[in-house]
This record gives sequence, C-alpha cells and structure tokens, in this order.
Amino acid sequence: MGVATASLFTLAIILAGAALTALLEPRLYGKARERGPATAVSPRQDVILPNADRWLYPVAPIVALLGVALASVVIPFGPQLIGADLGIGAFYIIVVVDFVVLGLALGGWGANTRHAVEVYYRITAQLVAYVVPLGLAYIGAIMMARSLSTVAIVEAQSGLWFIVLQPIGFALYVITALMQSYRAPFLEPFARSIDHGVLPVYGGSKALLWRIALAGVLFIVAAMGAVLYLGGWQGPLLPGPLWMVIKTFAMMIFLIWLGGKVRPLSVAEMLALSWKILIPVGMVNVLIVGAMILLGIGPS
Repeated sequence: MGVATASLFTLAIILAGAALTALLEPRLYGKARERGPATAVSPRQDVILPNADRWLYPVAPIVALLGVALASVVIPFGPQLIGADLGIGAFYIIVVVDFVVLGLALGGWGANTRHAVEVYYRITAQLVAYVVPLGLAYIGAIMMARSLSTVAIVEAQSGLWFIVLQPIGFALYVITALMQSYRAPFLEPFARSIDHGVLPVYGGSKALLWRIALAGVLFIVAAMGAVLYLGGWQGPLLPGPLWMVIKTFAMMIFLIWLGGKVRPLSVAEMLALSWKILIPVGMVNVLIVGAMILLGIGPS
C-alpha cells in the first residue's frame, strides 16, 4: 500500500474496531458487572479540573489513541490488505500497544485527583504483570512461523492453525490479552473503588478519544489473537478479509465472556498469577514448541 492508502486503511480499522467494541460490550455485560474501560463517558460535556497538569492531562488520550493507531498498521486482513508488513511486526505491536499504558499513566498523574493518580500506580503494576507472559505467548507462534512478520505468521498456518499445535500458547495469550486490554477480571485501573479511574475526569472530545482508544485496544488484541493462533484471513469459501473480521469478532466475544466468569483480581493477585503460573507455563510452552520444530511438526 502507498502511504496515503495505508493511513486511510489504518484509520478505518481503528474506527470500525472501536465501533464494533462499543456495540458489543454493553450487550455482553450484565447491569451488575463492572464494565471497566466500557464504563460510560461524557462526550457532550467537558470536565474542568483546576489542579490538572496543563500538558499531561490533555495529551494523555492522544498518546493512548496513538498506540492503538500504530498497532493497527501491522494487522493483516489479507496478504495485501495491511497498512505495512513490517519484518518485525509481532515485536512492533507488543511495543506500540503499550502506548495505551503510557497514556493512562499520564492521564492519571496529569488529572491530579486522588482517584486518578492511583491509576498511575495500578496501570504500571498491570504492565509488569502481563508483559513477560504476553511475550512468551507470542514467541511460540513466532518460532513455528520462523518470522516476526504478521503476514508470514498467518501464511504459516495455511495447513493447520497454531491453536491446534499450541493450545497452551493460545490459553496463555487469552489471559494476557485480557490483562493488556484491561477487561474483566483485570479491571484494577478502572475499578469502582477508584471511581473508574481516569474516565470520570475527562469529558468532551477528550472523553471521546478515550472511548475510541480503550475500545480499540480490545479490538487490536482480539485481531492479533486471530493472527497468531486462528489462521488470520485463512478459511474456506468466504473472502479472506471477511474471515479475519469473523475471527476477530469471535475472539472479542470469547474474551469478554470468559473474563466475566472470573471475579475481579487485585494487582497483587495479578502479579502472583503472572510470576508463579503464567511465566513458568509460557517457558514450558516454548520448550514444547522447540521440541516440535526439532521433530518436524508444524509448517515446513
């Protein structure tokens, strides 16, 4: 794609993904459940905070949205339907999605209210909890595809999806994807105990940017799950882009449904889960995948 076409394609992905998420989540969440990032915002009325930082506070949702925009560039909806097929696409997306973490940290600190500042600490701790096991979930698919390119990872699954060869890796990705998108049960940065974090301290256009960014991050992690383990655009009869949309949509529903089956976890419980269970399981999965490669199991 040319630069202009890729930019428009990326913008379309963000807006479509955010709209899809915004329509989906309220229908899957019960009234009594915490909605986390899906908590209602006030796009029609601005919020004035007398003690907010003049730079950090307004720039925070822009930084978060930038992370989602940059990540969507390497999501392939077909062999040629991708903003940019980077040779390091899988590594790139892990890095740029965490701009959302930076945005939330800046917003919490910049708002300078008691509850919002707490978001700064919670979002940083949640990043520490998921980043290593998330990387291990990626590594299994990367090893088997022998490439960091998102297109190459999908093409390597033309015979058999990686979810069949690596069910442990897929399970690891699902859990860490919920952490990365701040969906139940990993809602600490948006918990009721801190008045839903940064969301109530933003209004007007800034609240709308938060809604797009936080909805978009769920779409991105679901789409990447389809790329890594569900064969991306691969599928019979239907056009490739439609398969990718179906798989992403199914992944989103599965993530929200599964997360709702577990009670919300504290930061301490998240860290314990990560370092005591997820990281060891991820290391075991890497060893299993390595053994499979040596035995000639998987793509040739």
